[in-house]
Amino acid sequence: MRLRPGFEVFWRERGASQLGLDPRCALRLEGLSDAEQRLVDEIPRVLDVATLRQRGNQLGVPRRRVAALLGRVQESNLLTDRPHGCDQDPDAAYWHRAAAGGLTRPADRAQAVVEVRGLDRLGLRLALIAAEAGAGTVLVRDETVVRAEDVSPGLYRPVDVGRCRERIAVSLIRAAVPSVRMSAPASVRPDLVVLVRPDVVDPVPVRALMREDVPHLCVVTGELAVTVGPLVRPGLSACTRCLDLYRCDEDERWPALATQAAARRPHGPETSLAWSGAALAAQMLLAAVDGRQVQAEGATLELTGWQAVPVERRWDPHPECGCTQTSLERSPQERGTREGVRTPAAPWVTMHR
Repeated sequence: MRLRPGFEVFWRERGASQLGLDPRCALRLEGLSDAEQRLVDEIPRVLDVATLRQRGNQLGVPRRRVAALLGRVQESNLLTDRPHGCDQDPDAAYWHRAAAGGLTRPADRAQAVVEVRGLDRLGLRLALIAAEAGAGTVLVRDETVVRAEDVSPGLYRPVDVGRCRERIAVSLIRAAVPSVRMSAPASVRPDLVVLVRPDVVDPVPVRALMREDVPHLCVVTGELAVTVGPLVRPGLSACTRCLDLYRCDEDERWPALATQAAARRPHGPETSLAWSGAALAAQMLLAAVDGRQVQAEGATLELTGWQAVPVERRWDPHPECGCTQTSLERSPQERGTREGVRTPAAPWVTMHR
């Protein structure tokens, strides 16, 4: 057993020290003698508990006091049995520190298979984040060509314009994260598919994902906003068709507009939204593969260029959709409502054909 990586000892005053800084995981130790405080100072550099007990003996700290100090540290979940040196990766070290605050990752990211469809500069950056953060297999899909608006530092270059997005993306991700797997047998089903699209998402692949029971996350770059979500777990949460139906409740002519929007030339997201949208979508993706709660499940998170934080909207299954048992049980009078309040229209995420 040793101290979790990344935790340091801070001197508060004579007789009082603190392990860590963040109140969610820090531990204050008070009423220490000078020898006990010196012993606490050495905790981050000691590789195991047995060595710390030996060092306490050298400093003249009674064994019962060493045991009491170790008990306090262990009760605060600051000890780990992972070997020294296995947490050099910043992501692994971060989550080991978070575990001290009760936040854990139930699943192993190295076993995850994720797929990103749509590789504009937001989609490519999202795939890169997923690979760098430790997702074991990252599949990318986009047969369209690189456009001038896709060019961005560290991503597509001007010489890539006109070349296949998918081929360039694969080479960039492999160069950045050599350990990531970028292919999988056809029989392997992704843990999550992310659909990145301008304005609207084609319902044809969405229907296939629903039919195959594959969780999927929509990321839509609109004229003024990037909308992340909903994350759809087929049969368990509101789907993209539910949002279609809510939008039709607001505007009965919207299907005609959406069909036209799907056929127009794509536009690139605003620079800050390309970065923040990719980061927000990556947080949702990683939470899903980690087995943690995903904020975008049954919800959309809307980012604009003038707001510091995303606007969250929760969505119930639409009563006319039939995608979940909940939607089938709701009465027509509840259409477009949530807890008795009219659900506001969200950016369009799928189109009708």
